[in-house]
Amino acid sequence: MKIIYVDDEPLAIRKFEAVAANLPTITALHCFSNAADALAYARGATVDAAFLDIEMPGMRGIDLASELTGINADIRIFFVTAYDQYALDAFGVNALGYLLKPYNAEMLARELEKAGRMHAKPHQAVFVQTIPRFDVYIDGALFPITSPKPKELLALLVDRGGGSVSSGLAISLLWEDKPDDEKTKALYRMTLKRLREILASAGIDFILGGEGSAKFIRPDTFTCDYFQFLKGDAEATAAYNGEYMSEYSWAEETNARLYNLKESREDARGE
Repeated sequence: MKIIYVDDEPLAIRKFEAVAANLPTITALHCFSNAADALAYARGATVDAAFLDIEMPGMRGIDLASELTGINADIRIFFVTAYDQYALDAFGVNALGYLLKPYNAEMLARELEKAGRMHAKPHQAVFVQTIPRFDVYIDGALFPITSPKPKELLALLVDRGGGSVSSGLAISLLWEDKPDDEKTKALYRMTLKRLREILASAGIDFILGGEGSAKFIRPDTFTCDYFQFLKGDAEATAAYNGEYMSEYSWAEETNARLYNLKESREDARGE
């Protein structure tokens, strides 16, 4: 298991390294003395679990936890603290577990076992259909998203294929008749919050990533006919008949690209 530990106290870091040294479940350990370095690392590396000091200068562990799960919803959060669980509950902390100071290797191993059980649970199979219209299927069954704007935001994220979508871009496409002012930004934040809730309700929020108001989807966590088409999949190419996310006007540019791509493939085969 690949884990990170974040604490602004050098002695605390050395203590954690010493306790973790002989635990075979830990395959990689990276320690950081500040939140910024931990976030930078998490953006480019696999992190299974994060152990965070709850009180740090600059960014509290609670806020760092939120940022980390924004980058990767699968990161399991644990707090290393002298507070008891009742005090943490009063803070509104959401974590898989707590490592209470002073701790030992047995206590750390117990928390890692929790993380291992969580990671052992298989993800549901998600299929995203974009041809001819946009829909989401979970384990072969249609997952109805009845809220139009959250569904459209998810469609936009899929259209970008894993690229980051800023609030400004989303507003310009989903609310093209509205100014990019604070009122519209609040509307976007509400839509994004609702999308997170919808995905979480079905246990598929792992497909969504990003920090702050900029979001992206993780293409490697689900299958999609659009992605299959781009890879040259024969079945996806045959299924395309000139319509792609036909309910959304902003998808016309991608649709034109798919149309031209299919024509070029047919020309290459002499059809």
